[in-house]
Amino acid sequence: MSAAMKHRVVVVDNWVTPPALSIDYEQTSYSSSSAAELPERIESATIIVTSGTPITRAAIEKTSNLQLIACNGTGTDHIDKDAAKERGISVCRVPAQNTDSVSEHAFALYYAIRRRIVDMHAIVKDGKTWAANGQLAPKMGKPPRTNAEETLVVIGYGALGQNIERIGKALGMTILLAERKGANQVRERRTSFEDTIKSGTIFMLTTPLDDSTRDMISTAELQAMDSTALLVNVGRGGVINEAALAKALKDGQIGGAATDVLEHEPATAENCPLLDPSIPNVILSPHVAWYSNRTIQGTVATVKANIEGFVAGRPQNIVVAGRSATYA
Repeated sequence: MSAAMKHRVVVVDNWVTPPALSIDYEQTSYSSSSAAELPERIESATIIVTSGTPITRAAIEKTSNLQLIACNGTGTDHIDKDAAKERGISVCRVPAQNTDSVSEHAFALYYAIRRRIVDMHAIVKDGKTWAANGQLAPKMGKPPRTNAEETLVVIGYGALGQNIERIGKALGMTILLAERKGANQVRERRTSFEDTIKSGTIFMLTTPLDDSTRDMISTAELQAMDSTALLVNVGRGGVINEAALAKALKDGQIGGAATDVLEHEPATAENCPLLDPSIPNVILSPHVAWYSNRTIQGTVATVKANIEGFVAGRPQNIVVAGRSATYA
């Protein structure tokens, strides 16, 4: 292709306002793209920008000039990276821009579930239950732990896990760093996965989703946990088996769970067992832990640098190394 040709940039979901680029390009932006709409929209693209829209093999194979898939977040599990690699398409990401925001959201979920904030709000809001019952503390179940009584297990020790460790220490919690499940050796400062499952009172999961982490927490792990233990997932849906978690919550095997990520997003009553209204002690948020002014500013700057660097022959934050850019 001629070096004088423009890049065609297609933003398939503009959750984050795309940056202005210092390259020769034309751009089309969509607020969202369904699986049916995607192939036609990206068919002539040279660069795709995506936040959470799945870029499947079927869609990738419909493209003729695609060179780069630029992700607006840290995770890339929604991209068929094998298909991209086979076709020489690069994939890049935005690492660590949302660390502060997601960490803070994780602890917000923790306090909400440990202190039963949503349940207590509903009891006061109805204007009757408090008056009818007087002291409501017994309705919180077992007395909640204070920070100093918690053993926080960090599962996933990238930038996010390290920040959660720092916050937990500052709050006075005991911290355990979980080794990878099934690991033959336990690294320095880590505790075996199996031992953390038995020892933890709160588990914060920050891991990506891949073959090694899918269903990492399931029936056996939930049965081995303390009956007051809490799970907080700000990593990826699918790391915790949702059907097993729903049953554990119903059976009172653990104290509660809060998650910002679900196996199927958007979650519906048909695809997510955690939406069953009879499940107690669960708090859900719609994959918004990343959302903050600081995250957006950092993401826009990094996406701009990723794309311009790729076009200039200086790729960065690469997850899949494809061909170099063929347009100036």
